[in-house]
Amino acid sequence: MMLNMSIMVMMTLILISLLMFMLTIYMKMKFNYNKSSPFECGFDPFNKARIPFSLNFYLIAIIFLIFDIEMSIILPMILNFKISNMMYFNSMFLTFFMFMIITIFYEWKFGSLNWKI
Repeated sequence: MMLNMSIMVMMTLILISLLMFMLTIYMKMKFNYNKSSPFECGFDPFNKARIPFSLNFYLIAIIFLIFDIEMSIILPMILNFKISNMMYFNSMFLTFFMFMIITIFYEWKFGSLNWKI
């Protein structure tokens, strides 16, 4: 039983390797510059196809991701409101919101939120 299973696995790996090798050979023989260019209409592109994206967009996306994760932390706090101590809940909630407000002012002060053209 185990021998049959190992033979099947080996045959499968050999078949996959053979198919990948044949595909690699076929793709090298079938290479066409016009088909691999960004436009297939016959015109050469005027500029590079991979234009670098704006770093400011990336920074704002990271800031959004951080605040989105913080919102996912706030939601369970609201659900635990009934079973927790009121003083403990208020202190944790205020601490968390103060951290968020200080963070947004810090990013604003150093210009992370300014969209520069």
